[in-house]
Order: sequence, then C-alpha cells, then structure tokens
Amino acid sequence: MFSKAKTADLLKKFAKVDINDIQDANLRAKAKGLKAKQGGFTLLELLVVVAILAAIAGTATIALQDTDARASAAAHVAMMDELNKGIRTFRVLNKNTLPSGFDSMIQDATGDFGATGGQYITVGAASEALSILDLPVGAAEIMNAGGIESLQYINTTLTPADSPVDCSNLEDVIASRANAVVAGNIFLAPAANGCGYTWNNVDSDDILDGYQLNGAPKVAVWTGGYERVMGEAGQGFDAAGYADDDRPALMAVGLGPSSNLFNANDLGGMTSVPVYRHVSETEYNRFIALFNIGTLNAAGDAITAGDQVTLTAIVDGAGDTKEEELGEWDGTRNTI
Repeated sequence: MFSKAKTADLLKKFAKVDINDIQDANLRAKAKGLKAKQGGFTLLELLVVVAILAAIAGTATIALQDTDARASAAAHVAMMDELNKGIRTFRVLNKNTLPSGFDSMIQDATGDFGATGGQYITVGAASEALSILDLPVGAAEIMNAGGIESLQYINTTLTPADSPVDCSNLEDVIASRANAVVAGNIFLAPAANGCGYTWNNVDSDDILDGYQLNGAPKVAVWTGGYERVMGEAGQGFDAAGYADDDRPALMAVGLGPSSNLFNANDLGGMTSVPVYRHVSETEYNRFIALFNIGTLNAAGDAITAGDQVTLTAIVDGAGDTKEEELGEWDGTRNTI
C-alpha cells in the first residue's frame, strides 16, 4: 500500500510531531505508543500515523481560519474608528456641516413600502436591525441644515430600455458577470454601473417634490438596540434602554462612494471607501453610520424632528458595533 519512499516520508514527518499538539486523547495515547516503538511499523500502525498527521493538519487549518477572521475583525475596528473620526473631522473643517450623499439602504420597488417592501434586504445581517419610516419635513430640514442635503436610493424599475443594466432583480444584476455592477456600488447612478438615484432636499420648500417614495421620503431607522450603540443606560432610560416617548430616531445610512465624505478634493474628504468583507458577493458591503435625527413615538412608527443631526455610531455590514468586533479580535466572541 505504501512504497518505501512514502513510508520513510511519513515516518520522518511523524518523528517531528509534538505529541502534546494532538487534541484527541485516544490518538495522543496511540502516538505515544508509536513514538516508543522500536523497529518497523505494521500497515495498521502506518494508517494510525496517517490519521494522526491528518488530525494535526486539520487543527492547524482551523487555527489559521480563526487567525484570518481575527485579523479581519481588527481591520474592521480600525475602519470604524477612521470613519467615525473622518465624519467628525469633516464637520469641523466644513463649519459644522456634515457630509452628504449617503446610501439610504432603501430600494424603491413599486412605490409600495408596506410590510413586505422598501428594505434593501441584501445588506446582510444588518437588515434585521433596520426598519423603514417616513421622513417628516421637520427632520429633513434639520438634515439639510446639518449638511445632509441628499440621499441615494435604488430604483428597481430600471430596465435595459432606459438603463445600462436591468435593476429589477438586484441579486441577479450584482451576481452577473455581464456587467460591472457590484454590491458596494449599487446605489450609484446607472451611468456609474449602479441602480441608484439621488433624492435631494437642498430647497426645503421642495422637500417632497422630485423623487417621491410613496408620497414622502423614507429613511432606514436602527432597531438593533440603543445600549449597544449609545453606551450604558442612564437617566431617562428604562429597562429596555429608553422611555417609550424618548427613544432616539437613529437614521441608518450606508457609507458608500456617492458621499462627498470620500471626495479627496473636498476639505476633510477621505481618500478611500472602506469595504466590509464578511458578506456574500450579492450583499451590501459598506459600513453603516447611525445619525440621531430626533425621537420616535411610543409605537416606534413615526419620527419627531430634533434640534440638530448628530453622529451616534458606526456599525459594520452585519450590524455589529465596534465593541462586538473587538470581541472577535480578542477571541471573546466567536469568529467562525
């Protein structure tokens, strides 16, 4: 079964094995016995040697996978820090004006944003922590005053008749090799190999004009828990995080290439658009910013505008916070 050369090679590898590296108790005991054996090995013993080497190789592969995942988590933490710092620096350098042109995380399918429509469901696990609400005029006005003058939406009604790509099925158009569309750029305009368009509210008198989503603009709102992104509960909080009539309306927007945050020619602009890689090729792979734009009513289905827009947190494409990503990096949270 084994040639002399193959047998010699196996025995040479086996001689280098540290018995303590073998996790399985039975294999470890057999390896000790084989290490102590003098003379030739039987065929059965050679098969045991092969099994031991295979077990050690499998353990090493798992360890390498975990190392790779931890390295990615460390990179994501660094990106989240850079984005947080980048947005705040942009605001300072531009006289209290935030970047604009963020990805709305919303697709405009048929204008119907009922229970089954509206959400761009291919954002990965983060989609489970978002809901879609009407953006009232007052909230749009404070966004405009704070610098967020436009958002990018996806138009899934675009067909090859009026667009370079067919946007009716986002996953298919992203997965296709016949075009240049990729998940992270899906909110760009069709001319830029995306399926997006801009909703602009520069003129507050025309906030509801132009592109109307079911009669009024819509925004994605974070529902993944306040304490996760805002720190420990304090005054005004109840057991769930906030009092029912005082819950922040945290607008969730994707940090994609349409935003002037990534225009290096603008004062405070960043030079590259970070990518979140722990998603499939058809899932949105950008980081997500949470901006406080007001408060929610007790039912959580309507927004009351606040006094100003403030950055609350950066989460990744899976909806994980920086602290949760740190848990993957230091091994206190599963990475595989």
